[in-house]
Amino acid sequence: MTGPTVTTVPAPASTVADAPPSPGPLALYRAIAEDAARWWLGPVVAGLVVVAYLVLRTMDVDAAGLRAWLALAVAFTLVSPAGGLLVLAAIAPFGEGIPLSGEVGSKTALALALAASAGLRWAVDVAVRWRTTGRFGPIPRALIPVGLALALLPATAFGLLRTQERFGAAFTVGAAQIWAQGVATMLLVFVATVWIGRRGVRGPIILTLVATTIAGLISLADFWSDATLRETPLDWLLTGAFNPSRLTGVIRSPTSTAALVMLPISIALTVAVLGRDRRARLLAAVVSVPLLVAAYLTFNRTVFIALLVGVVIVGWRIRRALGVALATAGVIVSIVAIPWYIAVRGASVGGGSEIPPGEVLIASDQMRITAWGAATRMFLDEPLLGQGYRSYRQLAEAFGDPILNAPHNEWLRLFAEHGAIVGLLGLAFAASIAIVLARRPGWLETGLLVAFLSLCLAACFNNTFLFNQVTIPAFVLAGSGVALALRQDAPDTAADQATDALDTAADQAPDAPA
Repeated sequence: MTGPTVTTVPAPASTVADAPPSPGPLALYRAIAEDAARWWLGPVVAGLVVVAYLVLRTMDVDAAGLRAWLALAVAFTLVSPAGGLLVLAAIAPFGEGIPLSGEVGSKTALALALAASAGLRWAVDVAVRWRTTGRFGPIPRALIPVGLALALLPATAFGLLRTQERFGAAFTVGAAQIWAQGVATMLLVFVATVWIGRRGVRGPIILTLVATTIAGLISLADFWSDATLRETPLDWLLTGAFNPSRLTGVIRSPTSTAALVMLPISIALTVAVLGRDRRARLLAAVVSVPLLVAAYLTFNRTVFIALLVGVVIVGWRIRRALGVALATAGVIVSIVAIPWYIAVRGASVGGGSEIPPGEVLIASDQMRITAWGAATRMFLDEPLLGQGYRSYRQLAEAFGDPILNAPHNEWLRLFAEHGAIVGLLGLAFAASIAIVLARRPGWLETGLLVAFLSLCLAACFNNTFLFNQVTIPAFVLAGSGVALALRQDAPDTAADQATDALDTAADQAPDAPA
């Protein structure tokens, strides 16, 4: 007697083909190692590295000791990019303690190590995705700023070739060093931060806010103590000559100090209004008070423009009608208060900050307008490729500006020194970051948006991109905000799938008997 015939029905071909491969043990071990480095080992070692830096700088250790620290920090960054970013975020707002070649110092070296470490791991993630799924997956909108940043890096470097061609090797070497520590460093930090933050790491945001807040408080203490802090072992925290009329502190330029302090102010004020936790809102409100005082004492008018923009955005998040009302009220108050503020500012600062009889603008405003006109003529003279990076210093007088050596507008500088293509690329880069952040309604994304716009506004009136004490913290915050959007838009990597599979298996396992 024969038994019943068993017919095996094969699974549909489409189901077999579409089923995602189960993560292998290598991906699982890699995910566990990444989690350990992210949540425990990386932050602890990063803290020790930062403490060592503070001790060495306070003890005024010689250059050899500081270079040894830098070698250790670079090695650590190559092993743990997330930890390296924490180190860089902690020391970024303060002056360059380890010069390597001219304008290039330890921060640029750490940014290069960070970019190399994160870039290699990003390439591995892409390769794993391709090997396991046969496709790269959809490209989220949040990756558009990364692509523009990667395009800007060689595009702005090309301006150095124009500089070499027109002004010779000696001038180009100095220009290249300024480009490396400024534009190149901020773009590398931004791209690396996006990759690190894609897994939900928020440590860089917290540490950047802490470091910039401390920098603002130190600057305020320096100003109020009449430079007494410069006579202590902590004098290394302060740069440039003391200015009794305008707060400088950690940066020699009061306008750049204002741009730096506006980063934590923007987020603190946003948290104070939109934050969900009452204690966090109270803390943010308390911290913002001395920072606002520090920002005011820089006597930089961009601070008030940035504050108005921030108030309007926060009000808009609450209710659109409120945002419109705040914008209208802000314009009216500004028209009424500007003459009073100009008078107070002129009495405090003196010199070019006073309005000459019969004039409407102060002398520094007139010089800026002259510089903008010269930069515009430079662009019209070479609209496609520009005059070459840092060419304004060489050509300003020929184009109508005999006083300033920079256009005091970083966006206009892109057009004048690099041409229309790079200029539009730079504007698109900034706009893409703002759009990504604006699409997220959360309080954190709103605060990051306000902080980034404060940087963009500062760049409209000053040479902000020359100071990595400002650009590194700003682009760590901006990159973290883009990463938050990327985490919500992008599919998981194979390492994430491995971790998720482990969590799912644990959740589905039967409970152990009591």
